[in-house]
Amino acid sequence: MAVLSSTPLSIGLAWALVACVLSAAAGGSIGYGLGFRQAQALGDTKLENLKARNAEQAEANAKQSQDQLLAQVIRANAADALLVQAKAQHQTELQQLQERIPHVTTQYRPAPGAATQPIPHCVFTAGWLRDYNAALGVPTTTQGATANPAQATSEAAPGTDAELLESGVTPADILAHAQDYGVWARNNVAQLNALLDLQEKD
Repeated sequence: MAVLSSTPLSIGLAWALVACVLSAAAGGSIGYGLGFRQAQALGDTKLENLKARNAEQAEANAKQSQDQLLAQVIRANAADALLVQAKAQHQTELQQLQERIPHVTTQYRPAPGAATQPIPHCVFTAGWLRDYNAALGVPTTTQGATANPAQATSEAAPGTDAELLESGVTPADILAHAQDYGVWARNNVAQLNALLDLQEKD
């Protein structure tokens, strides 16, 4: 059996083998380090790009929300201005109608070209006034007398003699009430239309 002897050739080969292993390990380590740093740099770049895109999108969303809010505020202000204008117009028309009440409730002409005459006394009974108020949803009570004669007669119970008494309401009172009620109704319609317009625009 031959015995291996430690010759300079075998020692040199061993050292060459060790050098190769060390060289491969160093190369692998260097390659791994270079690859890791390159991957990390690429990942950092992609992360920064993603952050930038997200920031841009968030800014665009915030601007869009701000623009939408501003548009809603502008529409609401325009609707409010139109509503205020409509209510002012209704009030002006009411004042003009109120100024005419005395003229159209005190004199009349029996025929075209005839002289004016005082309007005959017009009677509205307490029962008529009670039912008129009930038709409008005005709550009434039928309990006893009150300090206000018109209120007392308007609260006359159905079927009693009191419901046939004169209420004290005049044609001028009814015309004034119709004018006030008309303005209230027109203002409500204007407000409802303004809300519907805003809803349609949204």
